[in-house]
Amino acid sequence: MIGAASESNHDYLRSLGAEPVAYGDGLVEAVLGLAPDGVDAALDLVGGEALAVSPRLVRRAERIVSVIDADTVKRLGGRYVFVRPEPRMLGDISRLVDEGVLRVTIARTFPLAEPAAAPELSQTGHGRGKIVITVP
Repeated sequence: MIGAASESNHDYLRSLGAEPVAYGDGLVEAVLGLAPDGVDAALDLVGGEALAVSPRLVRRAERIVSVIDADTVKRLGGRYVFVRPEPRMLGDISRLVDEGVLRVTIARTFPLAEPAAAPELSQTGHGRGKIVITVP
């Protein structure tokens, strides 16, 4: 598994079992340096340039998936994924967290009394993990 992130997150990617590469200039060369024949799939969770270069990285275009940019990923021959949570699925996810199978990283917790702080952090694009708003 290869993961693209800023240098400050490379140790975190390694802890997850991924080989890190840096975003930006040289991304394609770095990935192909680790996987000269291309990768099996590309999962886009950010959009932008990383999604745009995905066709140069994957062996088959239909293996490009984005949760961010439906129009671009479809134009590239990939798939857009939108998940609508259902109570049963949320229960399954909760059970996996309780069992320690699924880890959820919390970037920061904000009280409900600070409604603007959470979206401001999210929009920086530099938080690692979920942003939680606590309700009294």
